[in-house]
This record gives sequence, C-alpha cells and structure tokens, in this order.
Amino acid sequence: MNSDRNTKQIFDEKLAKADAELENLAQSSQKLSSFRLVAFIAIIILASLSSFGGYMSFWWTALPLGLFVFAILRHDKILRKEEQQKWIKEFYEDGIKRLTNQWQGNGIHEADFSDENHLYSRDLDIFGKGSLFELICTAQTASGERQLARWLMAPSKRNEIDARQKAVQELTEELQLREDIAVAARRMRSLLNPARLNEWALCAPQISERRFFWFRILFFLLGAAAIAAIVSCFFTDFGLAILAGVGIVEWIIGRILKPQLSPVLLGVEGPRRQLKVMSDILARYEKQSVESPLLKELKAGLFVHEVPASKATSHLGHLVDWLDQSRNQVFAPVAFLLMWSGHFALSIEKWRLEFGRHIPEWLEASGNLEALCSLAGFAFEHPHYAWPNIVDGSPRFEGTALGHPLLSEEECVCNSISLSEAPQLWLVSGSNMSGKSTFLRIVGINAVLAMAGGPVFGTSLTLTPFAIGSTIRVLDSLQKGRSKFYAEISTLKQIVELTQGEYPLLFLLDEIFHGTNSHDRTIGARAVISELVARGALGLVTTHDLALTKMADELGDNARNVHFDDMVKDGLLSFDYTLKEGPVTRSNALELMRSVGLNV
Repeated sequence: MNSDRNTKQIFDEKLAKADAELENLAQSSQKLSSFRLVAFIAIIILASLSSFGGYMSFWWTALPLGLFVFAILRHDKILRKEEQQKWIKEFYEDGIKRLTNQWQGNGIHEADFSDENHLYSRDLDIFGKGSLFELICTAQTASGERQLARWLMAPSKRNEIDARQKAVQELTEELQLREDIAVAARRMRSLLNPARLNEWALCAPQISERRFFWFRILFFLLGAAAIAAIVSCFFTDFGLAILAGVGIVEWIIGRILKPQLSPVLLGVEGPRRQLKVMSDILARYEKQSVESPLLKELKAGLFVHEVPASKATSHLGHLVDWLDQSRNQVFAPVAFLLMWSGHFALSIEKWRLEFGRHIPEWLEASGNLEALCSLAGFAFEHPHYAWPNIVDGSPRFEGTALGHPLLSEEECVCNSISLSEAPQLWLVSGSNMSGKSTFLRIVGINAVLAMAGGPVFGTSLTLTPFAIGSTIRVLDSLQKGRSKFYAEISTLKQIVELTQGEYPLLFLLDEIFHGTNSHDRTIGARAVISELVARGALGLVTTHDLALTKMADELGDNARNVHFDDMVKDGLLSFDYTLKEGPVTRSNALELMRSVGLNV
C-alpha cells in the first residue's frame, strides 16, 4: 500500500474532472434544447406550407422531423450522462467530507441494524449519526448495507477475516472499480427490494412442466392459424370470417388460461426493473480481473453454466421488453392474434425456473462486493492505518499506538495495549474526563474493524477473533420499568454467558456497578471480574474506586493497573490522555465541581 499517497489531492482532481464534464454536458444539453426547438418550428412551418398553401410537398417535413427525433434521442443520452456525472461528483464530494472530518450526518446513518440487546453496537457507536457505519459505508443497496452491518456486529472465523482482508487490500487501489460500482448501485437504491425479489425468484412454478410443453404447442398452432387466416383474407371471400373465428377461439382460450398466465405476467414487472439495474453492478465486476480467493469466489458465483449473471438478467429484460410490445396500440391486434403474451409468459417463466434460484446468490454477491468496497474505500482514505494480524491460538489482543477512527487524527491521542494469558485484565483508573471510557472504545472499535476485514487506526494490532461485550453506555428504560442498575446487571449476565460461546471474550466494563452503594459495588465488581478472568476472558475495567485497583495485586500476573491523569494549573484542569503505569493516586472531582461554579 502507498502510505505516501495524497488521497485528498486525488479526490480533488476527480471532483474537478466531474465538474468540467458536467459543465460540458450542460452546454451540450442547452444546444440540443435550442436545436430541438428550431427543428420543431421548422416542422410546423413546412407542414403548414404544404398543407394549407400547397407551396411544397409534405415530404419536405421529413428532414426536420428526422433531425428532431435525432435531437430527442441524443438529448436523452446527454441527460443520462449528466445524471451519472452528478453521482460521480457526489461520490468524491462524500470522500472529501470524510477526509476533512465533515462527514457526520452526511452519510448513511438512518438505517440502524443494531438492537437494544446487542452487547456493543451502541457503546462503540457502530450505527447511527456520527458512527463507524456512517463513516465506512458507501454501499447504495440494502444488500450491501446489511452485509457490512453483519460484519460489524459479530465475530468471524480467522479464515473468513483473512479472506475479507485480502479482498479489501486488493480493492483498495481499484478506485475506478469502486466508483463504477457505487454509481451503478445508486440506481438500485430506490428500486431494489431483496425480500420481494427473492420471493418472486423462489416461488413455486406457476405452470407445471407438462402443461408448459402443451401450452407452447397450443400457442404456436393458434398463432400459425391466425397467420393462415390473415393470408386467406387476400385469396378468399370468407377470409375475414376465418380470421374472426380464430380470434374468438384465441380469446376463449386466453380467458381459460388467464389464471395461470396472469401471475407470470404481473409478477415479473417489479423484478425486471430490479434485475436490470443489478446487472449493471454485476457486468462491471464480471469484466474485472481479480486475484484474491474471496473475489474469485464471488466472481465464479456470477456464472451459471458459463452464462454470466449480467447476460442472464439482461436476457430477462429483453423478454419483458418484447412482452411490452403487446401494449402498443398499433401492434396490439397482431400480438393478440399471434398469442404474443402467452409465448413470452412461457419464456419468462422458463427463465425464472432456470435462473431464479441463483438470484439470492447474485444479491449476496452484489452485497458482499459493495461491503468489501466500503472497507476498501476506508482503507484508501487512511493509507497510514495498519492491517491487523489475525492469529489462532490462545486469546490475544496486542495493539501499538491505537487511536479512535471517529476522532480527528489531530485531536486523538494514541495508546498501546497488550492483553493475553498474562495479563488478561487491565484495571484502568483515572480522574473524570481523563480518557478512560474513550480508551475502552478505542480497543473495542479497532477490534470490530479488524474482524470485519478492514484496517485499524494504529501502528500495529495482533489479535485472535473475539466476541465483544461492553457496559459503557447502559441505559434505563421507563417503558420496560428497568432501572439503570438492573439494565447493567442484565447486560453483565449476558457478557458472562459469552464466555461459553465459540469465541473467547473481550470485555470492556466502564465504572462497573456505579449505580449502587460502595460496599455492594466493590463486592459485586470483584466477583464478576474474578469470574471473567477465571473463564479465560480478556478485557478492561475502568474505575474510580481505588479499592478495586487492589485486585491487581490479588490476581498477580493476570492483572495490571494503569491510569490516566490530569493536571491543575491556575485552577484550570488539563489532560494529556496518555496511559501511565499503576493506579491513579488522586481525584479531580472537587476541582471539576468548582470549575463549573459549585461552592464546595
């Protein structure tokens, strides 16, 4: 990776290029609008002269009419290009906002995938306004957003994380690919409904295999009979009667078969539009040369019997386009006689039965690709971030100079941490506002980033996959009748239960049991911490209770005391947010009270 890359300069150049192209397109659009107006006026004048004055032939209107049609088609193409350039411009504008720390509230933050029972998403600001998800996510479809959210909400096996990381590293320098996919996906944002698309794709056959064959024969014979009847009109006196008879038979058969054909014809309209826009993403990716195993696997899943998904979905679009011709007022009578709708209903159903079962795989591949591109974009915008080393073996979390990705780098103070079999626990004491809770969030959010497959804010990070449990932002619930203390002990119970799961536990406990008296708090905190350590979990516990820091002596090599400090100068508090050895030796609570004007 090129850590010296000037990402903002690249984005500025791309943005300037998009602006210039938009300006050129706007000028072309204005010229074509004027040209259309002139051509239209010419048509009116020439038509009037030929119709009312008889000064010239009506055929003279053909030239301006042809130019008018050409201008309409050309203008439509220009407008589509203009829309695409606007999306490209927004893509780089959003990137610049992230680089200049102006991204909060401008990204995707409305979709909240967490729930109130999730054990770290709220505490670590994974979702919502100003969250990690908003910072990272460039996905434009629900499938992409949901896949990225899944990676941020749960641990994965080491091989899965390694595969994602290699894919993200490969995609990091593929800026053009990420731009193309983001622009293609932008069209899908309002159209794509994965649940409805999958429901259509996987529903039971509307026409049985046996009937399918006989319907095809029947429609062919009726269409052939209609053509023969039309030809007979030119050679016999009773040709119209034959044609009318064939038409009546076709109408009757059409009414009989309508219950079986209508679900096919009506059901395809929504999926047709969704698949058409999805094929743009797939077509772009199918052309891309890839090296990492995960990207190769995704690409291989886009081919069915060597037919690319984009080609298959495009074929369905063509079938529906041909079907739509039956709604044309001029062609509708011919379509009726040829059993046009019946033929294409069978072709559409045949397509669904052949390719429909693959649509969920294509949606998943599309979502995976968007999620990987989101992480790759994050890596591209932070070239100096470190790629974590995911290892097997005993639980381990060792990070050097870790910072918080949601804070500006100028403001963020980085600290290091080492948790393993010895020590398993860091007791973090310190004064108010000194950085204890932020340090817990730094550890947690970088663990989440690493297990998602992305880079981390730090010089290095080595870790095993973890289940994460935290009590940084425990809230009470008036509706559920739960106090803050009850909510905390309920959360702690779930965290302790995580130690029996598939992954080792990384716990982040902030001011444990601070909602009760000091006697019960000390006894309860000691019991919970001792049990977590005994079960092999690693983690951090922040505290104001100096009595709790003595646990480090009792646990020996399994625990370590560290602290954050403050300084008072001329009655003003200041913090360096730098981690120091040992327990804190003093408190700043009284100084803070006095600083806001309380008489203590």
